[in-house]
Order: sequence, then C-alpha cells, then structure tokens
Amino acid sequence: MLGVRIPPGLPFIFAAMKKSKKKKKKKSVVASKGSTDKPKAVAVAESRPVKSRKPAAKASVKDRTVGVVDTVSQFLREVRAELSKVTWPTRKDTIASTSVVLVIVILIAAFLGLVDLGLSKLMRLVLS
Repeated sequence: MLGVRIPPGLPFIFAAMKKSKKKKKKKSVVASKGSTDKPKAVAVAESRPVKSRKPAAKASVKDRTVGVVDTVSQFLREVRAELSKVTWPTRKDTIASTSVVLVIVILIAAFLGLVDLGLSKLMRLVLS
C-alpha cells in the first residue's frame, strides 16, 4: 500500500483564533466605554489613535537579491526535507496500480464504444 501520513494538528491556527476573539472583546469594551449619544462604530473609530505613515526606506538591490536568494534556498531545503518524508511506492506497487488503471480504462472505452454503436444503429432505424 502507499504510505500516507496524517499531518499533526495545527495549534497555531487555534491560538490565532483565540487572539482574534480577545481583540473583538476588547473592541466591544472600548465601544461600550464611549458616550451614549454616539453609535458604537463612531465611538470605536474615535478611540483609535491616528497613526502617521512614514515612507519606508528602500533596501538596496544587493539586499533585495540576497533576500530573494535566501528565500529560494530555504524553500528548496524545505522541499527536500518534505520529499524525504514521502513513502514512495515500490516498483511492484507501481506496476500493479498502473495495470489496474489500464484495465479499467480499456473496459470503460469498450463499454462506451458499444453504447455508441448501439445508439447509432438505433438512430439509423428510427430515421430511415
């Protein structure tokens, strides 16, 4: 049989979900502290500090190139690590799976050919 591994759970997703729930609770608390004559959305918008945007310093071409090369090399290392975890089928398994697929394809092709032949003869009888 082909070796299929079930990946472990993803705890970081659940941690992110918990954080987002906490943020939502904080927003509702801030909204409830606002004045009662304003809608909650306005109270929340007014309670947020205004952040000024500063233009980001551009990295040099050399730094960007080194960053891209590092990213690509890290990706290739991770690919190699993942491929080493794969349980590859043996030659016997591959031949057996391929033969099953070929037999099924031939059977389906023969069935569809017979159905097509039968329907075409039936149409010739009906139309003539």
